[in-house]
Amino acid sequence: MLLAALILSEGCTQQPQSSAVIAQVGNTALTVEDLRSLVPDEVLKGASQSELVEYVNQWMRTELLFQAAQAMGYGRDPRVEHRVMEARRDILVDVFLEDELDIEPLISEEEIASFYENNLASFTRSETEVQAAILWFEDADHAERARRSLNGGMSLAEVVADSSCGVVASDLESQYLSRLEFGEGLGDAVFGVRAGTVSRPIHMGDAYILIRVIDRKEAGTVRSLQVVRDEIVMRLASDLWEMKLDEMLARLLEQTDVSINVEAGLEALGRERLP
Repeated sequence: MLLAALILSEGCTQQPQSSAVIAQVGNTALTVEDLRSLVPDEVLKGASQSELVEYVNQWMRTELLFQAAQAMGYGRDPRVEHRVMEARRDILVDVFLEDELDIEPLISEEEIASFYENNLASFTRSETEVQAAILWFEDADHAERARRSLNGGMSLAEVVADSSCGVVASDLESQYLSRLEFGEGLGDAVFGVRAGTVSRPIHMGDAYILIRVIDRKEAGTVRSLQVVRDEIVMRLASDLWEMKLDEMLARLLEQTDVSINVEAGLEALGRERLP
């Protein structure tokens, strides 16, 4: 997601900003604020230092190509204008539907609770799941210092905010995940830590991590309504959204002159007419 956002950006800050400059190509700068506007916070928080470097390098490569294309006049190429118009139409439709079909306020807490009670079987865990917070460090010394701070009573948020602890990335809002969902290597590490404890520094790739297991739920237990609420809202919203979209399209068809002549199109293309 983050990489896609950087690839799609066509240049960032053109003039000096108060935000720190991460990279610059010609007169175009990528600032910290630019990066935050391009990339969701949850992705940035989970990115390692090496990943951030790669993201910035990708922005730099794309910006170099963009500026070269601009200099050679491709900004006036009819193919570009056509694609921009197509993308603009799709974006306009997306934004229009986001505003006009805001479904979530139409879903009551009673509907959510009823759906939960009537579908408990689908919310039963088939595997053991763990909720964990994970901190990443460049070296073992900082990881050990942070571990002592946590065992001494500091909260995870305080450790992340303390620059002396050397946290380079963190995930403090982990959902309940199975061993497989955590991923190869990390899953084994997480499931090797007892609930309520903090691991010793674990060497993982080019970094060291600390894992605090917040909770553990065994296979066969039922996920709480609080845990699955967003999933239920999404499932209810999907059905309601389709219904509201059909109603909107029917209303627009009544208000607008619409004609379709597929046979004429097929004939113009030299295709056989419909039977």
